[in-house]
Amino acid sequence: MGCCSSPNTLAFCDGTFYLWETNTWTSEPWSSTSGFVTGAAWDPDGRMILIAFSESLTLGSIHFATKPPSLDAHLLPVELPELKSLTNSGGIEKMAWDASGERLAMSYKDGNELYMGLIAIYDVKRATLITPSLIGFIRGPGDDTKPLTFSFHDKYKQGPLLSVIISFVAAYG
Repeated sequence: MGCCSSPNTLAFCDGTFYLWETNTWTSEPWSSTSGFVTGAAWDPDGRMILIAFSESLTLGSIHFATKPPSLDAHLLPVELPELKSLTNSGGIEKMAWDASGERLAMSYKDGNELYMGLIAIYDVKRATLITPSLIGFIRGPGDDTKPLTFSFHDKYKQGPLLSVIISFVAAYG
C-alpha cells in the first residue's frame, strides 16, 4: 500500500492520518510517530479499527466511544512482542483481518534472514481490548519468496481462509 492511502482513512507520509465520517463529510486528524499507515481494518462489529504503521511492530487500535458515524474515539497500542523479538523487523508492510475477527495476518519489512518473506498469523481475542496471540508463520513454496498481497475470504463459513499471492525473488549474481 502506498505511503498516502489506506482503507477508511486518508494518510500522509509524516504519520498524520484522517478518519472520515461520510454522512457529513467531517474528519478527525490523528498523528503517529510510528511512520505512515500501511494498513487499516475494521473489526466485524464496527467498534474499532486496527491500524498498521511503516516504522513499528505495534498496531494502533482506534476504539469508538459510540457507534459510527461518531468520530469520538481513543487510540490504544496493540503490542506484538513476539514479532519484534523473532523477526527483528522495523515495521509492518501489509495486514489483513478476517471477517469473523478471529485471525490477523501481517507481512513485515526486512528482518532477519530466517523470517524474511513470511506472513505472521495471529489468533485474535476481542473484548474491551484486542489481544493477539502469535499462532505461527507461513511461507510460499520454494526459497526466496515474498508475499505481494493477501486477504481473508469474507464469507467462508468453515473458518478463516487466507489467500496469498507470492512473488519469487530472483537472486542476481
